[in-house]
Amino acid sequence: MSNNDENCRDPRDHGLRIAVLIKQVPSIESLVLEASGRLRRSDVPLEMNAYCRRAVAKGVELARATNGRCMVATLGPPSADDVLREALAWGADSGVLLTDPCFAGSDTLATARALAALLEREGPFDLVLVGRSSIDAETGQVGPEVAQLLDLPFASAVRDLELDQSSFAVRVRCEEDDGGCEKLVRLPAVLAVAERLCDPAKVPPESRPQGTLSNLNWLNASDLASTGPWGEDGSPTRVGALHNIVARRDEILCTGSIEEQIEFVIELLTQRGALDPAAVSSSSLVPSSVRPAGSSGTTSAVCVVLERERDQLARELLGAAATIAAVNGAPVVAFTEEGLRADDMWSWGADEVVALRGLGAEEDVADAIIHWAQSYTPHVVLAPGTTWGREVAARVAAQLGAGLIGDALALDLIDDRLRCLKPACGGSLVAEITSTSRTQMATVRPGVLSIPEPRTGAHETRVSEIEVLTRGRVDATSRWRDDDLEALSRAGVVVGVGVGVDPEHYDVVRQLVTVLGGEMAATRRVTDRGWMPHSRQLGITGRSISPRLYVAIGLSGKLNHLIGLRSAGTILAVNSDVTAPVFQGCDIGIVGDWRDVVPMLTTALSTRSAALLSHL
Repeated sequence: MSNNDENCRDPRDHGLRIAVLIKQVPSIESLVLEASGRLRRSDVPLEMNAYCRRAVAKGVELARATNGRCMVATLGPPSADDVLREALAWGADSGVLLTDPCFAGSDTLATARALAALLEREGPFDLVLVGRSSIDAETGQVGPEVAQLLDLPFASAVRDLELDQSSFAVRVRCEEDDGGCEKLVRLPAVLAVAERLCDPAKVPPESRPQGTLSNLNWLNASDLASTGPWGEDGSPTRVGALHNIVARRDEILCTGSIEEQIEFVIELLTQRGALDPAAVSSSSLVPSSVRPAGSSGTTSAVCVVLERERDQLARELLGAAATIAAVNGAPVVAFTEEGLRADDMWSWGADEVVALRGLGAEEDVADAIIHWAQSYTPHVVLAPGTTWGREVAARVAAQLGAGLIGDALALDLIDDRLRCLKPACGGSLVAEITSTSRTQMATVRPGVLSIPEPRTGAHETRVSEIEVLTRGRVDATSRWRDDDLEALSRAGVVVGVGVGVDPEHYDVVRQLVTVLGGEMAATRRVTDRGWMPHSRQLGITGRSISPRLYVAIGLSGKLNHLIGLRSAGTILAVNSDVTAPVFQGCDIGIVGDWRDVVPMLTTALSTRSAALLSHL
């Protein structure tokens, strides 16, 4: 099912034929991994993935608006039948459950391969909708991998969608990590929808159809034209040891007047080192080149795909790549679109630079890297865990059949195998993931890797060029950035606000932020209302950060938000409701109205800072 498929129909002559790929996941509160590394799905409450609910709602809406049809499909055990019934109750025209024991243990590539085969069987479709990611994995890889396998254009995190029938396309407005873009995407296409696209499709269990349904079909692997491989046999990634990284909080609830509470809090924060802005300096140095770039053995190269205008992230990735490459004396090859000097990249860890000439969409950049990789078979490929990097990496992995580890928090090379630590169970655990494929790939979360000191000395950086040829299927008509993606990652102190703080009073909070030398963040409800950029959202559908101090103001402290703070050193909460959940997820709690607490806390901290300076 591709743009060149002779069976693709002109959407101007008929209603849209839409496929929505959905997933059944454990509820956030019940995310648990078994010893095998798979999510426990028995004896736990299951539900439709939150992002998929938006995809279903939009798919049904578009089908009705164009007199078309909407099919929902899922890959999973027999219990996944329930999410299809919920989608049918919402208004989907038909549902397909792809279920077979041979699919058990499928990673994202094996899952994408099976879903692509299903779409080929049931299609052609004008539009395929998926959720931006799933709460149990959070990689966002299946959508772009399906698009690559079906040779279709793709757009991620779509929050506005308008059908342009005159040009056989959809106009979309997409969320990006610290901004957004508008694109014209030609049909047929795959779109991953954002949480804010529309209201979710939700139907209570008692209102879902039961019994045998003529429009609900079950298929197994033998019904597909493709022979796979599926399941563990078709999965080039493996789950290893699990580590619990959720810090146990002290839950100290202050008592007394606000003045007394603040005095006590500052004493505690000082004892914990939460107010110590001691600089964290890098103790490591980018390793020296062992093998000259371009020499024999290029097939063992460690490659880094760099996103333009993200210099700090480039330094993180190149430093990690150089450390990995030094294990086997391999060269580091950096792919860059524009803006970075070869000498700078050498000092950060690159031995060879491949300049990608010509501005193309993510699929065009991926094509260029695929063609290079098919010739040289690199050992490791690293890419940024950004909206751009995830699509590029997912497309490359799908085409090469490579294992792709998403959102790595740390990585090293053990026995020639790339080993990464990746969030699991909604972030409450990290799992060791390895890849069995010849080329091993990973996307890395911004801000999680240290930046080693740049190397110096005489060097020769080999520079080559590859022309990026555009296919013209995705046109970015505008792109903007409204924030700094790396600001929260760099911050030692972050002050988070909920809807209990009106934006008219943010200046009061910013005074505290200034005194602490920190940054502001927010809950999902705040960014939903447009009070702060989406890049400032913390939690399971936002960012995860690890400051030494997090101050929660005017927020209830639900699990969805606190998951993003699991690695914070100290959490201080301010809330007037002594029963607020945030007090069970913090180290220190002040009970009081934030309007009274914050100005007094700001003054007390300013006085403390002045006293410290006077003794220097």
